[in-house]
Amino acid sequence: MQNIKKNTQKSFLVAIECPKCAKQSEHSAARVNKKKTLICPFCNALFLPPETHSRPAVFSLKK
Repeated sequence: MQNIKKNTQKSFLVAIECPKCAKQSEHSAARVNKKKTLICPFCNALFLPPETHSRPAVFSLKK
């Protein structure tokens, strides 16, 4: 029997613009949705995600 590694957790990235240097970098969608502090990889500034990205997507399966 062959062991197959299951990839149960997928990492989704969101592009966020740094308020200090204005460069875009990718951050974890889960971290952005939880309003966690982000760090810019270019200028090392700490910042909170903007309000427009802080709400998680809501999908409905009802017809």
